Amino acid sequence: MAEHAPNFVTSVLCSDYWTWNPDEECTVQFNEDGTGELVCTVELNVFIASEFDWDMRSKAEDIATVLPITIEVAMTLTKRELKDNPPPIKHLALSDAAFEQKVYHLRLEKGSFKVEHRTTYGFHPTYEYRLIWDKAPYPPLEEWNNKPAAKAGRYWERNDFYKNRIENAE
Repeated sequence: MAEHAPNFVTSVLCSDYWTWNPDEECTVQFNEDGTGELVCTVELNVFIASEFDWDMRSKAEDIATVLPITIEVAMTLTKRELKDNPPPIKHLALSDAAFEQKVYHLRLEKGSFKVEHRTTYGFHPTYEYRLIWDKAPYPPLEEWNNKPAAKAGRYWERNDFYKNRIENAE
């Protein structure tokens, strides 16, 4: 069964985007072709809207097919623009170091996860899946050229993402 694990993990990881907050301003989308999208916005300000390349580093025999599981992925933020976002804002906001490959350990969990205190609208949804990163997918403070914006949002602390909102959850 372990030989099917990467397909299982990929299907869960790539089936939809992951969001940090209910407003869906900070999102990560993994695609099965080894690309993805990293978005970081606050209201009308777009700080990051970029594609990334990613690769599963965990070996098939090391991955279980039952959640929770922890996997290792390598991710490289690219300078490829997303189609529906403004032009090179990220080039101004981030240093060259932000575009170097980084390795992450991701814990994928299934359950009922309520997200609180992340919106000003009093909306606290519950999600079916949680993805916990050992460090945030957003660059650390030292990789931001626009430090006031980064400090205000503390994006480098955003390491838990959610998907599949559960309607009418208590």
